[in-house]
Amino acid sequence: MHRSLTNVVRNCALCVLALAAFTSPAASAATEVRWAQWKTTEVGEKTMAELKAAFEKENPDITLTLVDSPFTGFHDKAVVLFQAKKLPDVLLVQVDWVAEFADLGMLEPLDNWIAKEPKSFMDNIPVTFHQKWRGKQYYLPIESGAVALFYNTEIFKNAGIAGPPKTWDEYVEVAKKVTNPEKKIFATTATLQGEPPTNMTYDIYPLILQAGGNLIDEKTNKAVFNSPAGVKAIERYVTLVNKDKVAVPGVLSNGEKEKRANFAAGNVAMMFEGPWGIAIQKQLNPNLKYDIATLPAGATTGTMVRGSLNTVTTQAQDKEAAWKFVRWLSGPTGIELWSKSTGAFPARRDVAEQSWFKEKKLFQAFSQQMQLPNARSPFLGMPNAVQMNKIMTTEVQNVVQEKKSAKQALDDAAAEWNKILGATK
Repeated sequence: MHRSLTNVVRNCALCVLALAAFTSPAASAATEVRWAQWKTTEVGEKTMAELKAAFEKENPDITLTLVDSPFTGFHDKAVVLFQAKKLPDVLLVQVDWVAEFADLGMLEPLDNWIAKEPKSFMDNIPVTFHQKWRGKQYYLPIESGAVALFYNTEIFKNAGIAGPPKTWDEYVEVAKKVTNPEKKIFATTATLQGEPPTNMTYDIYPLILQAGGNLIDEKTNKAVFNSPAGVKAIERYVTLVNKDKVAVPGVLSNGEKEKRANFAAGNVAMMFEGPWGIAIQKQLNPNLKYDIATLPAGATTGTMVRGSLNTVTTQAQDKEAAWKFVRWLSGPTGIELWSKSTGAFPARRDVAEQSWFKEKKLFQAFSQQMQLPNARSPFLGMPNAVQMNKIMTTEVQNVVQEKKSAKQALDDAAAEWNKILGATK
């Protein structure tokens, strides 16, 4: 195994570049913590320098080294570094990567450190980020965001609708009322494009949760979305698309890009989107008149939560020092500094409840959504989230195209998920 991995590193130019990008000389005056992340290219060197200075001021015995690499290819570079035994001390990850990286042996469990913290430390972190993998906590969030409902206030006003729908029934009523194909105005853009399969984050998974279902049973580690609740959610979605025809035509080719462009153009009344969508809409159409509300509830509430997470790697040179940085950045001081500097949604309740953040009106629906029941991130329990999302996308496409019933499609998807999860029926 060692010989083959060595050959991979020796023969792959990308791997060599990855090693150069992620590694740096050790500091001599203090313990060095190397933080590999993709944020410097996104938020700017000035912001990251301020973060570094703030941490080092509170921790003068630690030198924080910022090791930046573009997000594209970041996941694969991290795996290569692990194989070459060159992982940094702290690694920024997406929710989709936690289970995979933990199973590969890349991540250090944080449970013993967390146990020493006051109860308020974790109580202020959204409960979805308490989700463990195989009984262990491997990460802490630095930013988060739930899917909520964007709605065009002009379309609503012109249709005589006072406010956003709060229930499934109200959503259907509003959707039918605002849809006008002759004027090319539709209630929503249904997105079942195969690539990227993250469309499930918006269109499908929230509906399953709202119907009272779940994606994975954490106790048995089996897929459970093929329950009566899951079937009801998919049938409702397909009815809106095929029968009620309230969605923009082209469901199989529409994706996140098309959804956001349609909403920005002002011809779509509603969109399921995360807080990152605020900046996107500002760029696409700064004059668009819209507001944001919590998602309509079915049998219960439900939404998908994503975020950027810090982890301590198993190859960290000083794990205690690495933990100090992870803990600081996910603590109230670090999260406040990060949110103010980057505009990200804070991953702590005690920061989100501060007056400066409450003044950001459009963000408040996300705060409310995160506190409602079933604000979850099932990706944290998916060992191969990309493949699993593709499986679900294909099966929902089969229902829309009337190739399968909702029950059959979900049963087939669950069987494939269980193979990946290592579970048997």
